[in-house]
Amino acid sequence: MIAVYESVIGGAAARTRQMIQQYGSIGALSRLVESADLQRGFRVLRDSGKLEYSFESVIVRHADSFPKNVVDAARWRLENADFL
Repeated sequence: MIAVYESVIGGAAARTRQMIQQYGSIGALSRLVESADLQRGFRVLRDSGKLEYSFESVIVRHADSFPKNVVDAARWRLENADFL
């Protein structure tokens, strides 16, 4: 997941890797999606037509592993991606 993200953004995702190490995958992705800040990677993936590789898409595909509010936030971002 991170390798694809890094290849699309064209660099290392050091901060994201650090968050995953600190909070685990579920915790890190939850924090990223609940944040009011739209991550650069989301914008790059959106602009390149590859939102299926976004953390938001991972969360929606694995909704049973995340709290409902996180899944709802991820789904909202995906549904409104063109306006963000």
